[in-house]
Amino acid sequence: MPPKRAPKQPVAVPQAQPENPPIALTPNATRPDRGGSVGKPIQVLTNFYAITKLEVDTVWHYDVVITPEIPQEKARKVWKLVEKLPEFANSKVVFDGKCNAYTSQQLKFDGGFRCKVELTESTRPAAGAPKGGAKGGAKGGPKGGPAGGPTGGPAGGPAGGPAKKNEFTIKMQQVNEINLEELHRFLRRQGPITPGCLTAIQALNITMSHKIFSEAVPVGRSAFKEIGSVNLGGGVEKWEGVFQSVRPGQGKLYANIDVASTAFYKGGNVAELMAEIAGRRGGINDLRGFNKATWAPLQKHFKGCAFTVTHRGEGHKRRYKVSEVSLQPADKITFEQETNGGKKTKVTVPQYYAAAYSLRLQYPFLPCLGVKGRDGTMYFPAEVCNIVPGRRYGRRLNEDQTTVMIKSTCIRPNERVVKIKSLHAMLDFNRNEYMKAFGMEVAKDMTVVPARVLPAPQVQYRGNVSVAPQFGGWQMNPSRKMVEGKTLSSWGVLVYDREDFLDRSKVISFLRLLVPTLQENGMNVTELNPPIVYSQMGAVDRSVEAAMQAIQNKCGKTPELILVVMPKKSQIYSNIKTYCETMHRVGVMTQCALSKNITRPNKQYCGNLGLKINAKLGGINNTLRADAIPFLTQMPTMIIGADVTHPAPGENKPSVVAVVASMDSKSFRYAGRLKVQDPRVEVIEGLKFMVYQLLVSFQQRTTAYPKRILFYRDGVSEGQYAEIMQKEVAAVMEAVEHAKLKNVKLTFCVVKKRHHARLFPMKPEEADRSGNCVAGTVVDSVITHPTEFDFYLQSHGGLQGTSRPTLYHVLLDENKFGSDAFQELTYRLCHVYARCTKSVSIVPAVYYAHLLAYRARHYQGEGSETGSMTSTTSVESFETSNGIKNAMYFV
Repeated sequence: MPPKRAPKQPVAVPQAQPENPPIALTPNATRPDRGGSVGKPIQVLTNFYAITKLEVDTVWHYDVVITPEIPQEKARKVWKLVEKLPEFANSKVVFDGKCNAYTSQQLKFDGGFRCKVELTESTRPAAGAPKGGAKGGAKGGPKGGPAGGPTGGPAGGPAGGPAKKNEFTIKMQQVNEINLEELHRFLRRQGPITPGCLTAIQALNITMSHKIFSEAVPVGRSAFKEIGSVNLGGGVEKWEGVFQSVRPGQGKLYANIDVASTAFYKGGNVAELMAEIAGRRGGINDLRGFNKATWAPLQKHFKGCAFTVTHRGEGHKRRYKVSEVSLQPADKITFEQETNGGKKTKVTVPQYYAAAYSLRLQYPFLPCLGVKGRDGTMYFPAEVCNIVPGRRYGRRLNEDQTTVMIKSTCIRPNERVVKIKSLHAMLDFNRNEYMKAFGMEVAKDMTVVPARVLPAPQVQYRGNVSVAPQFGGWQMNPSRKMVEGKTLSSWGVLVYDREDFLDRSKVISFLRLLVPTLQENGMNVTELNPPIVYSQMGAVDRSVEAAMQAIQNKCGKTPELILVVMPKKSQIYSNIKTYCETMHRVGVMTQCALSKNITRPNKQYCGNLGLKINAKLGGINNTLRADAIPFLTQMPTMIIGADVTHPAPGENKPSVVAVVASMDSKSFRYAGRLKVQDPRVEVIEGLKFMVYQLLVSFQQRTTAYPKRILFYRDGVSEGQYAEIMQKEVAAVMEAVEHAKLKNVKLTFCVVKKRHHARLFPMKPEEADRSGNCVAGTVVDSVITHPTEFDFYLQSHGGLQGTSRPTLYHVLLDENKFGSDAFQELTYRLCHVYARCTKSVSIVPAVYYAHLLAYRARHYQGEGSETGSMTSTTSVESFETSNGIKNAMYFV
């Protein structure tokens, strides 16, 4: 619960008066009315299937302990054996692969249950080097040797070997008895959401997914199969699957079913995969001359992967786990082998395989896969190894992989509906024996829900010129000039390319299109021929200072902007932004552009570049009419957006916190603050001081402190709401008190894009050109929370694929919004985004927080290719230079 506040004063904001005030059933904000009414009423199809029957009254919850501890994949195999035991003959017990089991019938044992089960597998040990191991150091790496024969001598015995005992102890103890009446009361708005409700929903989720998870590869609440995989390049492929989740709606439960896609390590021959990962178009033979630069990406990719071997015959099914990729190629790894006469002789891996298996290695120049053994590391030649498919790829995809992933997952709404229906049929819920045991039935048809299309606001330009958006977008033209176009009188161009590759004349031609476009759109460009400086990709401090000096000499004043041209968005981008924004003594505003866009300029590109430049210089591109956003114009109001981004799996970097806040009554200008905190910690630490700094900046820019705060918080899961209320909401209040402000009203709203709800138009005339629901579509009933204040808003026009609506969930509302007032305000704000002439998919404050957090990733040294800064390539903490810290340098 948030701390107690001073008595609330009435404020003049649009609000709805509920006919029957809801019962306070939650610590979070309750829905203030029966839902909104503004806009054109329509109906939309959703990927929610009603759970039409749930006949069990009680669910029994058991704690499961498997010893020794094993991964979920293996735990599910163990559980299949447990299910066959006589003690479970008359019960269907579902298991989450970790430590929870649920059943609709109490199991007939007192004081807990204990048993042992045994998995069998082909476990002939791989051969290491003969006793004594490899000669260490650079030649052979860690002690060990080639794999193939039994430890202590050359290969021998039949492939596969005897079955090994793989015994596990399972202990089960009843920990809870869940009365489902609690859940039904919550759905009917007659009772609060209790821990029992949450456990019941978890049990139903596991019941629904138990069967498919035992047949496919589970990832979160999705299950994937290799069928129809798409190669993403670099040893990675996309698998398709099905997402399913039990969701509470208004009055009943729903099964949310959706198409799922994620990246997996590609299975197959390791030698071929090495060539693909190294990007060698000529195939495996292009890997001759293996060196450390080639080794690093292979080590990063293969470490932890499971593989099988081919040289032991088809009967050898044992899986091995990669602990390393050898630094040396196979023909450079040597070890001492004892001959029949007792003498020791030095042999290489290819020599060993030729003698032991009559196998002549085709690619002795490739490194080996290393596996930890009892006597050291065992090495397997790449060509005899096959990676086992089914391991999720948790690292960040590179730019090319991301492009292929997006293209392959981009399906039109009508095609997605067909896929979802086929997935629902494949799941065959009503024949699922586990769901039958719980008395669960799922509807055959997708749920149709009422929706509304909110009216789009008039977008305003200079001189009260206004334009009505169509399908979420509009165009600039000579009659629509920026509300406040800034002057550009001291600027220049810094080109990170060779002049014989990007000729000076092409840069000049680009400027001859850019400058008139900026002027036409409302900026005042007085320096028509800015200086052009060429630089190599060396230390950026010298090149930036050289460009600034050239601008100073030509324009006679401090540079306002450097236009930086680079061949591609590589490490040089990260270095430029880091130096100019965090290391330069006062800060340098930069706008980056790619060489390909300079050589093929067009007016639309120049216009988009101008939107960013004007915003960075402190201008205002467009606004809304004052009567369209009364919440902002009636009294000083600050809008805050916050986001926390986390390092990718395997990265040892801190998480980044980005908080931005509006600095005017038009909600166009924003300032931001950054900090780092412990990796993967979602709740913002030190939020009080970040908000306090932004409050002070607001006062300095507007001469008054805000009377109202609207806080949009991105990326919080439902399980974290209580902690967010306890810590972050309290931190904002403490910041207000620290600034000695009285009666400031706070509305705190969580913004979620990572969900699987989709909305589909029922009629062609209710769709936009992409086949999606039109911008402004809002849903706040049926599939939304039974008691709390939330809604889905699709605020953007579709371009390609199926649009994803944003879920807004209000945790605290001291400003007493009605549904219509808050939905309309949020939708209208989406039309005031600096970087484009479109309404965007999330409220701009959150979008800016995303951009700022992403910028911080560049400060931390993310990027690719080559390039260097001064002496630093990674920043763990950062402070924005004073000259730009309150400007929109991040757009």
